[in-house]
Amino acid sequence: MINKPNSTKNLDQLRQDINEIDDEIHSLLIRRSSIAVEVGKVKRRSKQLKSFIRPAREAEVMRRLLSNHNGFYPKGLIVSIWRQIISSTLSLESEFTISVFSGDDTRSGAAYENLARRYFGEDSPLRHTKTESGVLRAVRDGKSSVGILPIPEDERFDNSDIPWWATLASSGEFRPRVIARIPWLMDKHGVSKGLEGLAIACSEPEDSGDDMTFLVMKFKSPVSADKITKSMGIAGLSTAGVIASSSKINQGEPDWKLIEVKGFISEEDSRLAKFSSYIGDALEIYFVLGSYARPDRN
Repeated sequence: MINKPNSTKNLDQLRQDINEIDDEIHSLLIRRSSIAVEVGKVKRRSKQLKSFIRPAREAEVMRRLLSNHNGFYPKGLIVSIWRQIISSTLSLESEFTISVFSGDDTRSGAAYENLARRYFGEDSPLRHTKTESGVLRAVRDGKSSVGILPIPEDERFDNSDIPWWATLASSGEFRPRVIARIPWLMDKHGVSKGLEGLAIACSEPEDSGDDMTFLVMKFKSPVSADKITKSMGIAGLSTAGVIASSSKINQGEPDWKLIEVKGFISEEDSRLAKFSSYIGDALEIYFVLGSYARPDRN
């Protein structure tokens, strides 16, 4: 319930109320930062150095705050404030840097930088990387804590290159994974209007209770999206569709597909093994690219 101000107070009294609230907020932020430092110490002692970033926990915080919010401020402001607080907390717990895909287009690079800063903090150290593979390397080699990449599309690639999501899936056991889809709330104004991206990190995805999972599949020969969807359904998996696919396949070359699945899926999920048996010998390998807590798109 919104506490309405006392209409009998004069302007000076109302300003004093605001000053007191500001002081209380500031004191609570100082207290929160002290607790964050202690959290970092506990994580180091428990050897959780790769678990400083907790997207599922962050999603829990955002969902709780927005579900309880009924004040005069728009929810976009609430999201902005807490994303900055959460990101500053990460910097207190551990060294935190961001690698952002910029490409060759200055405007596009500025848009992705804005997207990264709005989600991971205005003061977080940030490095621009012209290629998607460069972002992958920076995160894999520990030069950056998080990488920001474009949402995959159906590239229709027609050369020997494979897209970043297929490269990532082939990078071994300790490869970076998708951990978040950003922003939490779509930007309706400014340079990043309507723009989305994926955050990757060398961190295990966690179940937030409302998630989406990316699966990468490599087929020995072309397999239709309809057959994949039907086989997924038989295995008990619900797909949001084939997001991207190789299109120009010469005889004998593999067919890569990126599939988005509803819910949190780990590589040990028995439904993946069922899907593999249903789809048949055409499937060569599959990987869980990562998962993300479903952001607010209302």
